[in-house]
Amino acid sequence: MFMFLVILLRYAVKLAYLGTNYFGFQRQPSKVTVESVLLEGLRRAGMIGSVREAKYASAGRTDRGVHAVSQVIAFNTDKEPCLPVLNAFLPRDVCCWAYAEVPEEFNPRRDALVKTYRYYAVWRGENLKSMRKAASFLIGTHDFKNLCKPRGGELTVRTLKEVKVEKVGIFLCFTLSARSFLWKMARKIVSALLMVGRGSKPPEFITRLLDPNFKVQEGVEPAKPEGLILYDIVYPFEFKVCEGSKRTFLKYLNEMLYSTLTLSAVYDTLREKLCGSPLILP
Repeated sequence: MFMFLVILLRYAVKLAYLGTNYFGFQRQPSKVTVESVLLEGLRRAGMIGSVREAKYASAGRTDRGVHAVSQVIAFNTDKEPCLPVLNAFLPRDVCCWAYAEVPEEFNPRRDALVKTYRYYAVWRGENLKSMRKAASFLIGTHDFKNLCKPRGGELTVRTLKEVKVEKVGIFLCFTLSARSFLWKMARKIVSALLMVGRGSKPPEFITRLLDPNFKVQEGVEPAKPEGLILYDIVYPFEFKVCEGSKRTFLKYLNEMLYSTLTLSAVYDTLREKLCGSPLILP
């Protein structure tokens, strides 16, 4: 009798997705999430059996409506991932586009060196100088208790490596980088900076928010999720890019962009007919 030894290797896979049609990334009972369709795709592609046996893990969770271009998952499998095959079992708004063989103990959340989010909002005359001054107070190690939604007694101290505010065309682009983020932290920071930019709060309001003993009377509501993108996660290794998968997803993004531009023209026409002038931004 011959016995065959199946050797399992561990891989990290980088994926992009539009979060518009999903109830966030993490699996939820009776909800369509990015992770639920991803795991179903991995099973149908024959890359994993059970989640537990594959030691599946992800780099983090994004909320409902939040997007990603560099989410990372890891799993054990007996074959090198073929991303075009995997993507054939995924919806068009989810795409796995790069992978790397990693050590057996690799954990995509714990082993991340830097995680970067970008947030986009239409510029409506906000004061860039004030927002940049406020942003400078956030860099470094602070207690973000007032700028997150803590989960079950977790520590709220984090170190922000970068907080950048730029005007890109008609948009404001906020870039936030840290080793890890708390729940709703990125969107609450953006909201607080917009409050400063619109003049409702001074830049020094940020320093008060960073005091865990400061009681925020009106609170800081998180900015809307649709402007947030998990932009990048850095690890101490390089990913191998699947150019074919990337091209296919870019084609889909172009289709979505053309559709959105067409819809903006419809909005503009409706406004012009109703009020006599085209839409002017800001």
